[in-house]
Amino acid sequence: MEQLQQVEKKIITLIGQLETPIITSKPFLQKKKCWIKIVRNPIEEKSPRYTPIGKLVKGERKAPNILNGYLGYVKITSVSKSIIALKNRIEYFIQKRFLGQYTNEGHGRIAWKECTIKDYNPKLILKRKKLRIRKGLGCNCPKPLQKVLIALMLHDFVHTEIHQSKIYQQITIEDEEIREACVNHHNKEMNGNQLVKIIKRYDSLASWITRKKPLKSLARYDFENGEIDFNQLTKEIESKSNSAYKLYNFIYHSNDLKRIVEALDYKKSSLRTHLLLMVNLAINEYYMVILKIENDKIIINENSESVKKKKDLDHTKDA
Repeated sequence: MEQLQQVEKKIITLIGQLETPIITSKPFLQKKKCWIKIVRNPIEEKSPRYTPIGKLVKGERKAPNILNGYLGYVKITSVSKSIIALKNRIEYFIQKRFLGQYTNEGHGRIAWKECTIKDYNPKLILKRKKLRIRKGLGCNCPKPLQKVLIALMLHDFVHTEIHQSKIYQQITIEDEEIREACVNHHNKEMNGNQLVKIIKRYDSLASWITRKKPLKSLARYDFENGEIDFNQLTKEIESKSNSAYKLYNFIYHSNDLKRIVEALDYKKSSLRTHLLLMVNLAINEYYMVILKIENDKIIINENSESVKKKKDLDHTKDA
């Protein structure tokens, strides 16, 4: 009996250079059984250059909406056992001169450079765990980590150079290092306070997760559901500000913080969710040794892969 020959999978890759910024919510998507990825260059595949685009809305007198624009290269790949199927899929994109949104306004103009077909060698992909919001902190948090978590949970309850306290009143923080970090977490200067750097990291990561679609809010909370007693809320937070466990438990069960908008430009992002996300991201990264203890203080491990990628992304946005 003649043995059937196994057909190996092939991968087709189409690369094009963006001549104008492509408008898309994120630099990767799937269409027509193809993966579309926007990269800084087609070889190293670093994060693309981010360029915000202002979009005016006809008939409305307000600040323009900010759209996500990216510059660099477009890399389109598809895998199949049939070379004919691969060519048919990629032909759909080759015939297009523009990609993304607002192509009628000139965005996403692309010049196709090359197309190749090779044997497909799949890489091992580790499934990432879904981020889970803990019901409580448990009992495995060392003292230095507890101090970090307290700073993360308090940072939006003080006046800064960028914004006032998001509960209108500034809480009293007894720990001077935590108070200084909370007040200065939007400043570029660190002044030797490692907590400033840590708050910046998790404030940025949590905002990136929750701020998906711009939706402006005219008020900090929903007045139609009754007024929030901010005096009482301030007292409750202050009374628990020296204990990471009590403070986390209060925030987790607080309906008032759930009603407060974390960012006025992103109406669906609540302050409660934002603070809980920051804490859980920090705990997860502590177990991943992205945060580590040195001399009884928590610092960011600059050699970790996650920190290097974050720096690379920040660099592309500033470029």
